[in-house]
Amino acid sequence: MVSGPARRQYTTLEGAFLRDASRTRAAGIASTAMRTVDPLRLLALLLIGGGFIGWVLSRDPVSTTACSTGDPSCEVTVDPATTAAAEPPPTLAAADFCNDAGYLCAGLAEAEVVRLQRWKDHEGTVVVHVPPPEGLTGGDARALQRAAAQGVRAWNDQPFPILVDLRGDRDPDFAVRWGRYAGTRLGLTRTTWSPATGLRVDFIELGTFAPGGGNRAADPRQIRLTAAHEMGHALGLPHSDSPRDVMYPTNTATSMSAQDYRSVEVLYDLPDGTSITR
Repeated sequence: MVSGPARRQYTTLEGAFLRDASRTRAAGIASTAMRTVDPLRLLALLLIGGGFIGWVLSRDPVSTTACSTGDPSCEVTVDPATTAAAEPPPTLAAADFCNDAGYLCAGLAEAEVVRLQRWKDHEGTVVVHVPPPEGLTGGDARALQRAAAQGVRAWNDQPFPILVDLRGDRDPDFAVRWGRYAGTRLGLTRTTWSPATGLRVDFIELGTFAPGGGNRAADPRQIRLTAAHEMGHALGLPHSDSPRDVMYPTNTATSMSAQDYRSVEVLYDLPDGTSITR
């Protein structure tokens, strides 16, 4: 059998003759067919074809998209008028909520409303980079680094697994840095929050040197408790009103308390941005 391309490429007189002959035969067959078609059958065919064309034209046009919304290179425009607004976080009355909420309501002693802020939509392990402090001998620097790591790890699985990176070879969610403070301060935490992103941690900072000035290294025990306190803030916890809790404003606790763990449990059971009113 001759393939399609070969059939179109005649290069000999014989090929041209065959082509002309085939055209003559086709014309003769078509002419004969036209002479033998039943007029009623032809009318029926015309009516059926016209009806089909009318049905196609009457259909609604099919909408199409240029790409799938799952394609990262796809830009999808959403009409705000057709999108339901996100449900706002709840507002809870202190009388109904605060009896078993740890110290999440402690701020109501000074404010009419407190808003709970926490990590939003995070999955997996939280990685925290804890480098050794500078300006100290090797032994003192390693002791403070280990103490800070222990304090951060005190919140492991509350609610996230926590991995402390000591060597700096992992991509962290945030890092601990070291500084020098005047007075009695030993640490601080800087965070940002928005309804869209939830709580984000900029950094935790710990004091390298003992309060009161000088170049004496900070007490590792105090650094461990301070790191645990600041990590609590990094998770979204407020200050406690009990000196037995790590989240009390000063280092009066000796370890994590049941109230510390209960407070973070309740915090992550509630939607981010929940408000508590007196």
